[in-house]
Amino acid sequence: MHDHVSPRIAILGAGMAGLTCAHRLHQQGLSPVIFEKSRGVGGRLATRRTDSGDAYDHGAQFVTARDPAFVDLLENLQEAGAAAAWSPRLPADAVQPTHTWWIGTSGMSALVRPLADALDIRLRSTVSALRRLADQWELRLAEQGHAEYFDAVVITAPAPQARALLAGVSPLADALERIDIAPCWAAMFAFDAPLDVPFEAARFDAGPIAWIARQSSRGGLVGHGDRWLVHAAPEWSAAHLEDAPDEVLTLMLSALAERTDVALPPITFAQAHRWRYAMTTRSLGQPMLADASARLWVGGDWCLGARVESAFQSGLAMAQAIVAAW
Repeated sequence: MHDHVSPRIAILGAGMAGLTCAHRLHQQGLSPVIFEKSRGVGGRLATRRTDSGDAYDHGAQFVTARDPAFVDLLENLQEAGAAAAWSPRLPADAVQPTHTWWIGTSGMSALVRPLADALDIRLRSTVSALRRLADQWELRLAEQGHAEYFDAVVITAPAPQARALLAGVSPLADALERIDIAPCWAAMFAFDAPLDVPFEAARFDAGPIAWIARQSSRGGLVGHGDRWLVHAAPEWSAAHLEDAPDEVLTLMLSALAERTDVALPPITFAQAHRWRYAMTTRSLGQPMLADASARLWVGGDWCLGARVESAFQSGLAMAQAIVAAW
């Protein structure tokens, strides 16, 4: 590799880890190419917009910051009008948060969109296979049906997906086996009258439902009717992982009625989304996995924990390692 030739770097995934890594590499004068299998950036920092123009934050509900670099990022996002503090009314007996809850002003994906500026992002592009050649990586693209070649690869997919890609390709695959990530069913409901409850968000420690939040309490999330996001508990989600979405909606609606102890108004909208890899329950315990000689880095929130900040820290660590490698 000649120092004066800019290396071709592929980054798999345009969530917080992938975009943080790519943004930092771009600042250092490198030009990574990002492959994202979905139709938008953000990963679990997701905002679902319905045909009628309603918006739901159906993935990560808020972010908190302890790491100084992440605090800086959120303060910059706030100054740019992309982030805001969220202080929903909580149940009377709820423990008050010790850290500010930050949300995107027009949905959670607003927190990562500024990082994506000026980057080469290929949406709806699934890397289906990786192969290490002499001194390059061959990436097979499922939709396009062809291969592309890179000097270095960064994988920020959930650990089980990263492991599947690296099986038989890299010894790093073995380390990924000890990561555990719980699923989560998310349900989005709109009612034609307000739900008669004295709170706008609530967390529950037992039962099928883990969290509910009124979407109109979330700043710029536009919509009609009284819209609620409901997250099922990890154990319940795992037990119902392969259920049909309609079955899940029926069960979660009755669980919501039971949990809130109110008569639910008529529904004007209902949709379910399955997050197969939602929350890290057993992490790697370090910011990334690296095989510098093969020019391969693997990371994500699952390296350090279940928080968005963990994904940011992993992405930053990978970018620093890549810059050091060149």
